[in-house]
Amino acid sequence: MAPSERPSWRALVRPGGGGMTLSRRLFLAAGSASVGAASIRPAKARSEPVLDAVVIGAGLSGLAAATTLESAGARVAVLEGASRVGGRLFTLDDLPGRPDAGGIQIGSNYHRLIGFARELGVELVPGGEFDRAALYHVRGETVTAEHWPNSPANLLVGNERNLPPIALSGLYARRLPGLSNVDSWRGEEGRQLDIAYDAALKSAGASEEAVRLIAANLDRHGMGAYSALNGARSATFYASAGPQASLSVVSGGSQRLPEAMAAAMTAEPRLGQRVTGIEETARGVKIHIDGGASLIARQAICTIPFAALREISVEGPSFPAMRDVIATLPYSQASFAYLSASEPFWNHDGLPRMIWSDDPMIGRVFVLGDSPAMLKVWLSGADALAVDRMAPADAGAAIIARLEAVRPSAQGKLKLERLFSWRKNPLARGVYHHIGAGQADMLARAVVAEGQRLHFAGEHMARSATGMEGALESGARAAETVLAQL
Repeated sequence: MAPSERPSWRALVRPGGGGMTLSRRLFLAAGSASVGAASIRPAKARSEPVLDAVVIGAGLSGLAAATTLESAGARVAVLEGASRVGGRLFTLDDLPGRPDAGGIQIGSNYHRLIGFARELGVELVPGGEFDRAALYHVRGETVTAEHWPNSPANLLVGNERNLPPIALSGLYARRLPGLSNVDSWRGEEGRQLDIAYDAALKSAGASEEAVRLIAANLDRHGMGAYSALNGARSATFYASAGPQASLSVVSGGSQRLPEAMAAAMTAEPRLGQRVTGIEETARGVKIHIDGGASLIARQAICTIPFAALREISVEGPSFPAMRDVIATLPYSQASFAYLSASEPFWNHDGLPRMIWSDDPMIGRVFVLGDSPAMLKVWLSGADALAVDRMAPADAGAAIIARLEAVRPSAQGKLKLERLFSWRKNPLARGVYHHIGAGQADMLARAVVAEGQRLHFAGEHMARSATGMEGALESGARAAETVLAQL
């Protein structure tokens, strides 16, 4: 079949294989304002630009924004630097079992996300829980939770000794002050919690060893640079699901959702259009694209993660209010090793399936499935950065050698399928944002700032929700702002 005869990816992912239009329910599911098409100024009333809005990024936030704008009758273009939609929802379809490299867990209070999935016919299935039991490898010793309290590797103090390392962060989170609701992080309650995480833990009674173990698998830049508010904010949002909270995942992989969102749009996202500059003027916003092309619209919504946006020139009156947060907001570092196994040895050696370690080449090891037999090694922070600097073959060999030493039943049965790093991805430069110590007020001001013609959205700009739900929240809200100004 000639390339011109091949069906587009939109047709391949379109639920049911038929046509699809956006209903009023989907418009409301995006959390959009009730702005009708009549409110959009007709093209003939303007000479230039023809486009009402350009949305930069075809992840969840950008697609939610574009969906909201299209539903109100705006003329929209969506630019995506990658060759696929989804942003940091990325299903590795070429690997055994099609594991996800980005967002996975969907809480029962992810109302926007669940609304989109229901309207688009994207199936959500129970899942997302990881094993709570773990095999521990600490200070070179391998031990089960049952034997941990008396292990020579256990240097915890007092009652801490009776808790496995994975439970320490939860213990001290309960001792720290909490937030009264999902929005209170932006006020005085948030300011009180906006201190270095290691200092907060010590104030709650954590020993030096407890702090070290909590830091061992923290996806951050270091305990002193990470705000205690970040964890409290996430915990408050998760708790808002209530006592009957449950988790689900997207059937077939998380990327199926943004694919369906994009397929439902009239304006097909323009893939491979990497933005190199954004110029906001009195007439509109000019978007410079790699290769010398450019695009002009009356308004623009930028959903590029700030860690990647730092590498792009941004100019205009809306930028100064965002300059500091764009320049300094930290993004969590994590690198993943996906390993296939010739057999699910974890089902036969009598040990817990998950491994938790302070070894910089192991981190956390999750079983992704038994058929195909797949593991995911999750390395965090400085450990992730160290692995990123290694040749993939060398890193894979080192990881497998450590795992075989920790778990003898794995010997000769593991194969590296892929190393994956969001930090090395120029369109992301990190997994997701977190609040750095002392940054609460700065971020709180940024998420309520409204630009003149240039607006910002993404999970980093959510006011109430976090993660995937936060991305949808901020995208729809930015679109509402644009519609009010058109």
